[in-house]
Amino acid sequence: MLKLAGIILLYHPDKSKTIENIATYANQLNKLYIFDNSAQPSMDVSKDLAHIKIPIEFITTGTNEGIAKRLNEASNKARQEGYDFLLTMDQDSSFKPGDFEKYKSLIQSSDNYNVAQFGVNHQPDFTPAKELPEEALALITSGSILNLSLTDKVGLFNEDFFIDFVDTEFSYRVIQNGYINLMFSNIVLNHNLGTLIEGRSFVSLKKSKRIIHSPIRVFYIVRNGLYLLFKAKGISTSMKQEVIRSIKIIKNDLIYHPQLLAVYKNLFLGVYYFIVNRMGNK
Repeated sequence: MLKLAGIILLYHPDKSKTIENIATYANQLNKLYIFDNSAQPSMDVSKDLAHIKIPIEFITTGTNEGIAKRLNEASNKARQEGYDFLLTMDQDSSFKPGDFEKYKSLIQSSDNYNVAQFGVNHQPDFTPAKELPEEALALITSGSILNLSLTDKVGLFNEDFFIDFVDTEFSYRVIQNGYINLMFSNIVLNHNLGTLIEGRSFVSLKKSKRIIHSPIRVFYIVRNGLYLLFKAKGISTSMKQEVIRSIKIIKNDLIYHPQLLAVYKNLFLGVYYFIVNRMGNK
C-alpha cells in the first residue's frame, strides 16, 4: 500500500467547487495538507470535509507564499510524518470517478525505483491516451505524485520562481539527476488552464474561445521562462523547445485580454526583472 499524503494549494478559492474537487481524491489519501495562500483567508475548508475520514491539516499565514515554498513545506512535513509519496493538487483540479484509485494502483504495480514523480494527462485533446506509461520531459504540479525518497535527492522546488514554471524546472532537474518523470496518459485530470474568453481570428474572422491569464501571471511566465532559456544550467534543446511553447501561451493575452495595458506592463517588467536577475515574488 502507498503511504500517500496530499497537498492542495488554495488562492481565494470558490468554496463549494473546491470541496467538490477535493472529494474526488481525498478518501484515497492517508493525510491531506491544505495550504491557503490567500492574503485574507476567508475559510478553513477542512471544516467542510468532516465526512472525509482522514487527518486534515489547514495551514495559512495570511500571505501569498507562492507555490514552490508551499510544496517544499508539504514535502518536508510528509517525510517527517513517515509518508513515502505526496500528491500535489490545485484547487481547480479533480479526478473522474474511480480514476484516482486506478492511478494509485498503476503506481503500486509499476517498477518505480527510478521514478521521482508520476503524473497524469491534463490535455486529453492533445495527448492521446495510451495503456502503457511514458517518460515525460515535464509534469504539471496538479495531479502529480512525488516519490519522496527520490525527490529529496533532486532538491527543493525553486522558490525563486514563486509560481510559473516551478513544476517545469523541477521536472528538468529530475532528469538531470538521472531519474524519471512518468506519465499515465490514460488517467485524465480535470484541470483549469486559465480563463476562457471569446476572441475573433484575424484570418477567418470567426470567434472562438481563447485562454487568457491574469496580468501578473504574464510577468511570471515571461521572467521565469527567459530564466530557463538563458540562465538555467543543463537545459537540453528539447527542454528549451518546450519552454518556448509554454511562453507562447501568452499570445492570446497580448491580443484579446481586456486589460491590455496591464498585460504589456507586466510583459516588459518580466523582461526587465530577468535582465537584472531579480527573482522571487514580484
